Amino acid sequence: MRAVCSKTGFHASVSWLRLLKSVAAMVCCLMFCVGFCSCSTNAASDNNKANAANDASADSNSSTADSSQDYELPGAGQKKAESLNAYIDQILSYPETSDGARAVLERAKAEGGVSISDYEQAWMNYKQCLTDRGYKQIILIKYPNGMYDEAAHAAGTDAQEQKYHEDTIACSADLGPVDLVYGVQQGNPNLFSNTNEAIVDCLKRNDLVPKDYDAKAYALDKQKELDDRSYDVYDMEVRACEVANNVLTSYPSDPIEHLY
Repeated sequence: MRAVCSKTGFHASVSWLRLLKSVAAMVCCLMFCVGFCSCSTNAASDNNKANAANDASADSNSSTADSSQDYELPGAGQKKAESLNAYIDQILSYPETSDGARAVLERAKAEGGVSISDYEQAWMNYKQCLTDRGYKQIILIKYPNGMYDEAAHAAGTDAQEQKYHEDTIACSADLGPVDLVYGVQQGNPNLFSNTNEAIVDCLKRNDLVPKDYDAKAYALDKQKELDDRSYDVYDMEVRACEVANNVLTSYPSDPIEHLY
């Protein structure tokens, strides 16, 4: 049995959106958290990102992966926006959106979405930024739908972790908004507001769950042991749907960064 931990910290959370929803504390499973942690996180609602930028701990709409309240989150049955361009406009309206991200998103509006090249370049820039700040190993995991995420890392001292937290915020300034929009393109083209609905839609479109599987079933599944769920939690196609919708998981079999 492999275990997964809920976290509110930043060890496996790197992008603008993911940093906004988290605080600098992490809860890990003691059974295998000796040197590294296996984690699972959910994103805050899009409407809270701008406010959360000023106070990352003020994330009233976040939920852990095992919360039975996920299905009841505000936005169930609603959409983030009427179109991808309208959604991009929302991201552009946030004062935290950097000039570099704005240039990519304006181009995305004209071209019908964020291009693969722009998305991958944003991640490469993020990796280089952290490398330039002295981190020894930055591992990017690529999912079948083209999404990237940074691997979890072996824990350092409190001072090292605080510096890493600050550095990831700085280095992800251009990446985060781009990652957010590309995730919608890849994993939530119908622009569902509710994360569970978006993930289930993605799972169905990729024939990973039965057609009668729904968001409530997904929420109930997340309360079960990992190996007892209706879907294969370790399947990279499943994880791709989750990552695209800002639900991040890490398991002991995943690569682990050694930053320090």
